[in-house]
Amino acid sequence: MTVPYRILLALAALVILLAMLRKIRKSEMRISDSLFWLFFVITLIVLALFPEIAFFFSGLLGIESPANLVFLYVIALLLIREFASTVELSRLRGKVITLAQEEALKDVESAEGAENPHREER
Repeated sequence: MTVPYRILLALAALVILLAMLRKIRKSEMRISDSLFWLFFVITLIVLALFPEIAFFFSGLLGIESPANLVFLYVIALLLIREFASTVELSRLRGKVITLAQEEALKDVESAEGAENPHREER
């Protein structure tokens, strides 16, 4: 990996770290969610400071360039994160649908109760 590429990698990691800290400070991100990004930033900084790691793994995996290994690592990690986010989003959508249905049933029951005050309770 060239020196400019290593510098760019370290700067990008620091920008991600600063953005993450800003979101945490503004309470726009939970600390538990920021652990992934902290891990991501630390690994990028380690790869920038110790390019021998990228050279070792690129040779081990048969990847022609250590820079390609870094790209592969970033893409793979972000795909894993996207999958986890999709699973969480699907779970939350299910909860929203259930809550909306429960609220609609409560509204219907209260409207029926208001129309017929002498109606027996179930």
